[in-house]
Amino acid sequence: MRPRAILAVTAIAAASLMAGGWGAASAQATRTCTWGGTPAEPTGKVWYTGQGITNTPSTEPLPFVATGPLAGDCSGTLTYRGYQATGSTCSFGQFEARATGLPGVVRAAGDNLVGLVPALLYDPHGNLVGSENPQVLTSGTEQNLVASCESPEGFKEGNFSSVIELFR
Repeated sequence: MRPRAILAVTAIAAASLMAGGWGAASAQATRTCTWGGTPAEPTGKVWYTGQGITNTPSTEPLPFVATGPLAGDCSGTLTYRGYQATGSTCSFGQFEARATGLPGVVRAAGDNLVGLVPALLYDPHGNLVGSENPQVLTSGTEQNLVASCESPEGFKEGNFSSVIELFR
């Protein structure tokens, strides 16, 4: 295995282990929802609508869509339509998205850190109303992610699950 691939696999494994304890409801949350199923059975889908994300910093914003069913204290389907900022890679970057399908939430923004992509959720007035903690590194995505990030086309699509905490 090439050293970069070994490093990527190691980082993904470490991130997956760390993510196991993340997403539990905090004392601040008034409602806790799941989005896109569970880590064992992820039903959320994410895909890039243009160039996929790679290990090389992007030279332009990378548009994406993430969508999946809500459960727990929420119902319906939540969809993000947004972009990862110029300079993003498979391991690091920032994103912003318009959110639809979750009443009171219109925008999400966050950082990507080796497949952990926590987001803050905002209402129409710009007030912080919640957080979202996805697990993008699922059994159906990990191998695809490592191989795709090394390719010129990049990572184009995968699945996820997430926990959403709403503060009001």
